[in-house]
Amino acid sequence: MKKQLHFLSGIPRSGSTVLAAILNQNPMTHVSTTSGLVHALDGLANTWHSAGLLNENDPERKKLAQTMRGMIDAFYEDTEKAVVIDKGRGWPIPIIMGAMTQVLGHKPKIIATVRPVPDCMASFVRVAKPEDLDDFMYSGQLADHLKAAYISLQSGYEAMPECFLFVEYDKLMDNPKRELDRIHEFLELPPFDYDLSNIDGTPVKEDDENLHGYAGMHDIKPKLERQHKQDPRDLLKYHYNQFCQPEFWSDGKRTLPELDDLDLQVAAGKIGDFVEGWRLSEKLHAERPTDHRAAYNRSWYLLKQGKIGEGYAQMNRGRFCGIIGDRHPDTPAPEWDGRSKGTILLYCDHGLGDQLHQVRYARDLVARGNKVVVCCSGPLAQIMAQVEGVSAVVQVGAEYGVYHDFWCYGMVAPYYLGYEMSDLRGDAYIPKPTTIKGYKKRIGLRWQGNSKFEDDHNKRFPYELMFQAVKEADYEFISLQRDEGAEACPTWVKRVPLNTWADTQAAVASCDLVISSCTSVSHLAAAMGVETWVVIPVMGYYLYALDGDKTPYYDTMTLFRQEVFGDWKAPFDRIKERLNANKAVMRRVV
Repeated sequence: MKKQLHFLSGIPRSGSTVLAAILNQNPMTHVSTTSGLVHALDGLANTWHSAGLLNENDPERKKLAQTMRGMIDAFYEDTEKAVVIDKGRGWPIPIIMGAMTQVLGHKPKIIATVRPVPDCMASFVRVAKPEDLDDFMYSGQLADHLKAAYISLQSGYEAMPECFLFVEYDKLMDNPKRELDRIHEFLELPPFDYDLSNIDGTPVKEDDENLHGYAGMHDIKPKLERQHKQDPRDLLKYHYNQFCQPEFWSDGKRTLPELDDLDLQVAAGKIGDFVEGWRLSEKLHAERPTDHRAAYNRSWYLLKQGKIGEGYAQMNRGRFCGIIGDRHPDTPAPEWDGRSKGTILLYCDHGLGDQLHQVRYARDLVARGNKVVVCCSGPLAQIMAQVEGVSAVVQVGAEYGVYHDFWCYGMVAPYYLGYEMSDLRGDAYIPKPTTIKGYKKRIGLRWQGNSKFEDDHNKRFPYELMFQAVKEADYEFISLQRDEGAEACPTWVKRVPLNTWADTQAAVASCDLVISSCTSVSHLAAAMGVETWVVIPVMGYYLYALDGDKTPYYDTMTLFRQEVFGDWKAPFDRIKERLNANKAVMRRVV
């Protein structure tokens, strides 16, 4: 007896695997794991279609139908259940659906699990837990797989809408009995009482590690319940928009409510659309004058335009409200008002690079008649103690035990100091240890920051681009990469001890040039007066203005900007060109 044949498809991460496991409880139904059947039939269908043999009036079409039916029967020969539901992404392809109409003698029935596309991609992110979100998104494999499945399903639905029953993931989680009853009605199956607290996922288990590169992607919990309720915007960040697609299965509604202006402002900034970001900043400034987050975001745009006074004032609002970094140091002392004199605790926090930048203001506070105690992360203490104007250093968390009259945020010290653009200084402020130079000029390379930093994925580029850009230059190379990422160091780059920040300081001092991503080492090198080339993303740090290759904060720093979001090749092409030009000059001098 020929088995009834139906199909299960859908968008990846929309619940098809758990639905298959549930339906397998029914003694009448066998639901496959993702099978190769549709791919075998697809090849045959396309071959015959290209020869015109799928035409309704062609006498050979019966042979095609018989051949395909024979393949299907052989594929499921060992399956005892009367109803077979084959699971595969390719069933909605119009050519396949047309072929199945001939094979079955009626139009196929396809159960399609669906879910808002951003939710699907967010589910991939939750499972994969990528260190580099940008790299994960632009690597293409999963994103392209998701988009291809969406397009395939939509094209099939538009060609033969009567063949589809859409099962929405959210509805399956919220009211599974109702959705299962709909499936039974669609497939004309008698009622069955499914046990949704005892689901066995073994029959549909997939080899995720080999198939997808991520183990556990199709693991099934024994009890049917929603595993996550996190907004995909929180996981995808500014990538969210690229996955918003019309829900063709529900009258073309958008997958989620439109993003708030604040979200759009952040997104515009990340992709380098300064005009749109600034428009939204001004709009939010007018409409939400008390919104500290909007004020903080606006500060970046102001500072990058050189509007130092207003920019740091706006940053201070967000900074004090805990939008970035700690809210305030652990001290009963009052915040410095910019006028009083005494001992000031200069509170340097956030990333290590931020702290190395912020300590520059110690000398400015001393010039106002104050003493300065620096509060910073412990590993930096030895370096901070060397800075002009610093009388003492205390580790973050221990500030309560050191005498001071006032405290001041290092990040917004220019606000308290009343600075404008003309007041900024770019000269060195961290001493450079004496080193013995070799006969050959030396370049120090730093290619990766701290992956745990919330914005690191925006600054990270493929290591190979840096190595390819500099390899042929007539320099000696040393690695300034510690811990994470150090394993990527090529053999032609010498590795030196970097156990402490003092080691890094000495290594930087030995260099004629440092080439780095936007990370703590770039701040250290420039603060020491070493020539420093920094590769920055399209929406770089607030210190780096909007354009140009210089910053008023560091005289010896040159910026190599990413011009197009996602494209890191261009800045490294410029680095290579610059190094080759230097090489040519050296040859002429000799």
